[in-house]
Amino acid sequence: MRAPSARPGRGDRRARGRGDRRTCARRDPRRLRYDWLAGSALDRPRLPGDIDDAGGAVARWVFVEADAAPESAFEEARRAEEPAWPGPAATVVAADLEAPDAGERIERVAGLPLVRGIRQLLQDLPGERLAAPALRRGLAAVARAGLVLDACVRRTRLDGLDRPLGDVHEDVTVLDRLGTPPVDEGLGSDAGRARPTGLRRLARHERLVVKLSGLLAEARDAATLRGRDPDLPRAALDLSGPERCLPGSDRPVSTGAGGRTTTAAWIALVPEVVGPTDRPRGAAGTAREVHRITD
Repeated sequence: MRAPSARPGRGDRRARGRGDRRTCARRDPRRLRYDWLAGSALDRPRLPGDIDDAGGAVARWVFVEADAAPESAFEEARRAEEPAWPGPAATVVAADLEAPDAGERIERVAGLPLVRGIRQLLQDLPGERLAAPALRRGLAAVARAGLVLDACVRRTRLDGLDRPLGDVHEDVTVLDRLGTPPVDEGLGSDAGRARPTGLRRLARHERLVVKLSGLLAEARDAATLRGRDPDLPRAALDLSGPERCLPGSDRPVSTGAGGRTTTAAWIALVPEVVGPTDRPRGAAGTAREVHRITD
């Protein structure tokens, strides 16, 4: 099975450069508003020179929006493409999918050269809003623009994505953070056994891809996270297959914060979990295809 490919969008979105691809975030709270960072250890600039490239193992990145305040969203996307930061091969940018002018906002950001996808954090939305007409109109606008949808949804809301993906958004959807599995409880717990039901339903959508990204927010401590690391991506691979999975660092939230893990440590899981035969696709091939990275 080939990994799902997004339809060609507007503009020239070809990326230049070589090397592996991982997701990352670039934040500068001195220049853009990031309300969720206030008072946290992450409330400081994260600039190109701060990138954890796993000792040179990662040469190119897919930048994923970092939840800037709505009025800063376009500027965040524009800054991610500045020549001073040569790393990004593609960008996934923010848009309020429920806004009355969501279509216009998506069209605007789609004009930036490296934009391949749209993300709105859906993880805290109640289930009824996932099925509401406002969000469905936004999802339709993402599909019309030929862009990937990054869906960051908690495991208790996975069922809420099923119908919108089938009815409205028929393009590629990337499910972030493995659908937030119960790291602390483990896959053998009641919560762990219940989660595959929602994942299996979503996996029926052939254009769904699962992002093997960091899970710091789901873990109580470093030891628990490290103990669960191999099992969680392996479970996602069992459902979707390596051709429908791509790696992500979730940096700096899940790497480089509190010394819990690093980009290199997360990358090291790929050959262990995927295996040598599928490693090229699991390590970078699916990410390149999904984000239309051609060189």
